Amino acid sequence: MKTMNQFRNFTIVAAMLMLIFGSVSAHAVVVVCEITKVNGGGFTTTIESVTCNPNETHTIVLRVEHNGCGGPSCKSLSHYSVQATPGTYSDISVEVISGSMNYGNIDLGPNLGVDPFQGFKIDNTSGIGGGNAGVFTITYTLSGPLQQQMVSAKAGTSGQFATFTVEDFEYVMNCAGTTCDGGGNDTDGDGCNDDEDDYPTDPDRCTDNFFPANGYGTLAYEDLWPGKGDYDFNDLVLDYEFQVVTNSQNYVVEMFGTFIIKAFGASYENGFGFQLEGPIDPEDLTVTGYSLTENYITLLSNGTEAGQSKPVVIVYDNAYNQMQWPGVGIGVNTELNMPYITPDTLNITIGFPADTYTYEDLNIGGFNPFIIVNQNRGVEVHLPDYVPTDLADQTLFGTMEDYSNPAQGTYYKTDNNLPWAIHIYESFYYPIEKQLVLLAHLKFAEWATSGGVLFPDWYKNLSGYRNNDLIYPVPVQD
Repeated sequence: MKTMNQFRNFTIVAAMLMLIFGSVSAHAVVVVCEITKVNGGGFTTTIESVTCNPNETHTIVLRVEHNGCGGPSCKSLSHYSVQATPGTYSDISVEVISGSMNYGNIDLGPNLGVDPFQGFKIDNTSGIGGGNAGVFTITYTLSGPLQQQMVSAKAGTSGQFATFTVEDFEYVMNCAGTTCDGGGNDTDGDGCNDDEDDYPTDPDRCTDNFFPANGYGTLAYEDLWPGKGDYDFNDLVLDYEFQVVTNSQNYVVEMFGTFIIKAFGASYENGFGFQLEGPIDPEDLTVTGYSLTENYITLLSNGTEAGQSKPVVIVYDNAYNQMQWPGVGIGVNTELNMPYITPDTLNITIGFPADTYTYEDLNIGGFNPFIIVNQNRGVEVHLPDYVPTDLADQTLFGTMEDYSNPAQGTYYKTDNNLPWAIHIYESFYYPIEKQLVLLAHLKFAEWATSGGVLFPDWYKNLSGYRNNDLIYPVPVQD
């Protein structure tokens, strides 16, 4: 049986109600067990109930709530997605509890476009978020064992993620007395049954959590910020994946990051790093695997960057020292008449102190990647509306074509919302050198200027979406 200490880092709603029946003076205590997690932008998701059925399926009810906040940080919900293994989910229904939420359809997936996982989604939603409070529930059935499930409240350009572990679902089920009979083997005695344990003989490790869940995501950058530059989004094209190892109590043991430099169409010698946005002390971590070949980055003895209030990991400091430049042309793998260079892979390992930071504390879905331009440590380029690190030169905001306004939480966008960096959850087919991304990916401009509302799948190879003559033909073996 799990102890309450095992769940102290979950948001658990446990209410004790004193009920008096008529003139009877005796009191009955009712315990309501739920687990609530914050998506962001005013949205929260709660496991309301988990019921084990006689046919060895589980019926789950999730409650999604919005607190009514508005403004640039609280936008309207466009869809709500639930991660689930393909072929295991069925009987999905939605009920509006309060407010004026509407939805167009239930998309059974399993591939969900912009979401970094497979599963299903409540699509084309309206009337909740962006100043409209509301509550709705999603009920669905899972076959087989309970699963770790990520949920995404997609509002504007942001997928606002929360993650529920198997232990979260088990807690709600066991607390409510809706559990299945019997149990599974636990070889290493860590409280994580073998059929759910990725490390069944290691008591310190239980689960591999991958982000994105469906394989590599892609980051692409323009490096002439605060000027717009040639806007071909190939100054860096980099694939990434994180593997986060947690123990049976959902504490992070270690994290592995894989970064593949596919191309850089830049004359500048740029670096790349990322910041972790959760409540983590930089000095608590141990980082290895980075490649620093210049002298403009200063690290603490543990491998995180010095002078930062949040953990910052510099993966490499000069792309030209990672991939062999052909000696002519601009950069690597962006010009048709230049030889193709095999992508370079870097593997970062981050160690965490025992039983200190949960998977939710890590907030890997909100990691903040950026480039450092031409060995000038103060010049960082981030994804739109992602905050700079403590070492960024704040005087550059609002200059040239940049429309950042730190007081309003607006960063790294032009006056019509065009970004200097993009992030998608699959491979990006990037433009040839000096070819505008707007002309290669024909729905990009509408996506960007609408704040992500229109054509969120702009990067896909759909009819009318691409001009393939302007896109670099990456070899099949890559």
